[in-house]
Amino acid sequence: MIGRVLAAVAMVCGGAGAALAHPHVWVQARAELVLDQKRNLVAIRESWTFDPEYSAFSVLNLDSKRDGVPDQKKLDELAVERLGAMAETAFFTSGKLNGRPLALKAGPDPKASFSQGRLTLDFTLVPQGPAGPVRNLVVSFDDPDFYVAFGLPPGEPVKLSGTTDCVLKLNRPNRQAQEGEQLIPDDEATGTPGAAAAAASDYIGRLLVACP
Repeated sequence: MIGRVLAAVAMVCGGAGAALAHPHVWVQARAELVLDQKRNLVAIRESWTFDPEYSAFSVLNLDSKRDGVPDQKKLDELAVERLGAMAETAFFTSGKLNGRPLALKAGPDPKASFSQGRLTLDFTLVPQGPAGPVRNLVVSFDDPDFYVAFGLPPGEPVKLSGTTDCVLKLNRPNRQAQEGEQLIPDDEATGTPGAAAAAASDYIGRLLVACP
């Protein structure tokens, strides 16, 4: 628990002053699930766009030309740093493949971009080992400690590629946390076991893949 909290703070707060309530950061998440022709899971490609406040904090001192545009090299270094920190929290990505927990590791070349006041982190996760063809796959983005609130933007934020044999269904969360919306006091989230996870449960969407 302590390890998860410290890793989450390092990733999402980067040393910023503590907020008064959870969540502290809001993310709009998009994803592509990539299967091969044998229906093996090859990769999960994720794209996270952060709220303006966290975005502004993250790009401080990344603009060497003082032109209002962060240096791309420094943004990419930021992406590598953030993805490394997220490994301690299993990349805030949980899944079950054919009923068994899905273990993931970071893929190469994470990227970051900054546009219209928002930071976007693009990265790839790959299975840690072979798990056989997909019969059913469930993936969700969540933080049980509820430092981060994940939302799914309107339209089609997720897609399935690499095979036409399988079907993807998106179960949107019962509720979606609005940027800046404070949902649980910090002292309750950190002092009451299970309180943060209980508060977060209504805000978790799930990606479901079924293959014949």
